[in-house]
Amino acid sequence: MDTANINKVFLSLNRSEQSKNQKRLLLTLQRAGFLFSSSLEDSLESDIESGKQQENDLKNVELEMQNSFCSIHFIEKTQFEYCDGISVSEHHFNEARKKIEKDERYKTFIWMPGKFDDSDADKRQLDFINRLQHHLSNNMILSRVPSAIQFVEDVRLILEQQAKKVFDTEPADVFLIVNQTDEKDADRIQMMLSGILKLVKLVIVQNSDIDYEEYAAQQMEVSKLSVIYYKNASDWALPFAQQIWKKVGGASAKSPILFISDADAIGGETKGFIAPKVSCYNLPCELIPLEIKVHFDSLNEKK
Repeated sequence: MDTANINKVFLSLNRSEQSKNQKRLLLTLQRAGFLFSSSLEDSLESDIESGKQQENDLKNVELEMQNSFCSIHFIEKTQFEYCDGISVSEHHFNEARKKIEKDERYKTFIWMPGKFDDSDADKRQLDFINRLQHHLSNNMILSRVPSAIQFVEDVRLILEQQAKKVFDTEPADVFLIVNQTDEKDADRIQMMLSGILKLVKLVIVQNSDIDYEEYAAQQMEVSKLSVIYYKNASDWALPFAQQIWKKVGGASAKSPILFISDADAIGGETKGFIAPKVSCYNLPCELIPLEIKVHFDSLNEKK
């Protein structure tokens, strides 16, 4: 996981007694590239944690929670003491609820792995778990998957989906995608279609930090026909077409794709892409607008 673009995670663990599942969770999170809002590694490796240190750590919970963009809570059947009958797990959970009330984007993930055998469980912990299950909000995800790897993968996928940027898109008849190398040739195609169809054009600039695949996928959702055109950028065209086809759902994609190479492509090379909802053509530049219009009209006839 790329940690350069994410904030830190608040991780709620039992620091005084480490179970196998807890050790696996911490190791899996570290290997997945997660960063933590507190120096958990040092305290978890310590054999003895004084009551004073524990108290100081708990006083910092609110600050650590504020410096995180999500929280992960490992819940077992043994209660980890705090004070006034409130366990550390419950204290952390309550702080996460407060954070969610202030920030609707904040996510809380709770892992209670596998089947929960409560025959030898701490009664106070069972009471807390019962309260927890009755106070889950939309931003709280409770998981009972048995594997730490599976749990962390689920967390990662949810967070990546949440972090997805929403681009400005507009409904279009045709969505034309080209590499900056072929922008001038694409301008001629756009000019010949501009008075006939509503066309949106995306010019992909090399080494840009824009997520072009995500933008293209979102624009394709509101476009009737998508066209990937290339003349000189043959090395770019096929990999991009294959990736965006997968991203928008492949055979179930809303917008069919025209993958068109210019007949004057350098070296006369063309790259075929055979897949459902994809049509490939190699045409002279002056005939490409006509082919696009024919395909667009055929879509309307099928309705």
